[in-house]
Amino acid sequence: MQEPYHIKVSLQQYYRLFKSGEWEIPDFSDKCLICGVADCATYHGNYERRAICPQTGFDVPDLPVGRFLCNAKGMRKNCEHVTFSLLPLVLVPYRQLPLKFMILALWLRLSNKLSLFDAMDAIEEELVNFENDIAGFVSIAAQLEWEKMIRAGFYRFVESNMSNQQQLSIMKKAPEKGLFSFLKMALGYKCRQTDVPIRGPDGLAWDFYQLNGGAAKLAPFLFGTASQHRN
Repeated sequence: MQEPYHIKVSLQQYYRLFKSGEWEIPDFSDKCLICGVADCATYHGNYERRAICPQTGFDVPDLPVGRFLCNAKGMRKNCEHVTFSLLPLVLVPYRQLPLKFMILALWLRLSNKLSLFDAMDAIEEELVNFENDIAGFVSIAAQLEWEKMIRAGFYRFVESNMSNQQQLSIMKKAPEKGLFSFLKMALGYKCRQTDVPIRGPDGLAWDFYQLNGGAAKLAPFLFGTASQHRN
């Protein structure tokens, strides 16, 4: 099971602190995210995954993701998983790139009415800030995958309690206009429900997850599909 994790620092800082042993491991002794009871979840190490942030030049093959074990002290589990992991909020399940980068890339293409081919050059010029080979993650196929994921998030948002009747009407009458408005709203969004405000798409994703009940309700992620929702 995956849980969005508001790390409150950059991925670079998180990575350095975790690797140096300075990162403070969260305490879930008050409530296990899987079975809901106290004094159940225990830290179970971490797994590693690649993370790339083209805008800052951050690229590592071993970003640590903390994992916790549910010792099944509660009778009512919200899923069949026995562990839950804390995925930094800026990332999307099973994707290496930050959410904001993918949304900015789609915004850049749609706002400038670029072809998928021309968008590759525009993305590299405006959003990529390192010299590594970008062919592996900025391609026509990659752009189509980002758009598919973001459109799915758009539909989830419209169908949720976070949208309003005007947004629903726009989506039904003019889906492309609705998507464009959604991207603009996401990029300017500010979540104020945390002690460190979350801006942009990350804040929107956080609010969506929390307002839909979070782990207790096995809420879906706004963008991407978490392990608990994969068949």
